Amino acid sequence: MKKFSISDIENLTGIKAHTIRVWEQRYNFFAPKRTETNIRYYDDADLCMFLNIATLNENGYKISKISRMDLDEINHLVKNLKEDHYNTNVQVQMLSNAMLKMDEAEFDEILNGCIEDLGMENAMADIVFPFMRKVGFMWQVGTINPAHEHFATHKIEQKIIEVTYKNSKKPSISAKRYLLFLPQNEHHEVGLLFAQYLLKVNGHQTLYLGQNLPYEGLEEVVNYYEPDYAFTVLTVSQAEYNTQSIISKLRENLGKTTLIIAGQQIAMNDLNEQENIIFIKNIGEFTQIIEKLNMSIAS
Repeated sequence: MKKFSISDIENLTGIKAHTIRVWEQRYNFFAPKRTETNIRYYDDADLCMFLNIATLNENGYKISKISRMDLDEINHLVKNLKEDHYNTNVQVQMLSNAMLKMDEAEFDEILNGCIEDLGMENAMADIVFPFMRKVGFMWQVGTINPAHEHFATHKIEQKIIEVTYKNSKKPSISAKRYLLFLPQNEHHEVGLLFAQYLLKVNGHQTLYLGQNLPYEGLEEVVNYYEPDYAFTVLTVSQAEYNTQSIISKLRENLGKTTLIIAGQQIAMNDLNEQENIIFIKNIGEFTQIIEKLNMSIAS
């Protein structure tokens, strides 16, 4: 059983620690458990309850009213909110709840519903990527087990792969060729897989090489595959290299192939434009690039 401090609860739910203490005193609920040395803590069930209450509170339910509800009523209201897939904040919260419980069926139900109602691109941009940023924060501050992050990431990756091969179009003769990979020490494939989805549903050719590809392996692949573009994602801050040095090493091994780079390290850093490099701050920019390519193919 995971033990959460009040600061953990604040980080995970967005409810300020001071507010939690006020609610405890004023409404006589949320009573924390105590260790043998009288240190207060909350367990997994408490966290799920806090997440549900935060969801209701953010959607107009006053805490004075919530405090009078029993568990079944709270769960019922949250379930009704969960069915509104256009309420993106709720869906992020619901995915968080399912992740914390490691409930595969519930996670799949939420994710499938969002994709069905919003479409794949909107569901990824408005729900999945904000959820993944939240998961990353939870992991960094130590409020979730790494297993939770692995659970959520692999469920999302599996879904992207499923939707990709269900909706892929046969490449035309004039389709562009893309090499997709993550460089050394990069292991988060959600963004890369989604890029592959966008390319395949728009009829482009892709060679997907996955995570942690050594720099020196790129040159041989480029000579063999002759891609029009290479696409990668830089998410983690690497101690041995800064972002610009990583880009330089990629550039050295890609020859004249145009490199498209996305990811948190690109969004966070103000990088100067460079020849044969396209920086993507968000997935919408990549979608625009694909649309321009489609127009050039059609003409």
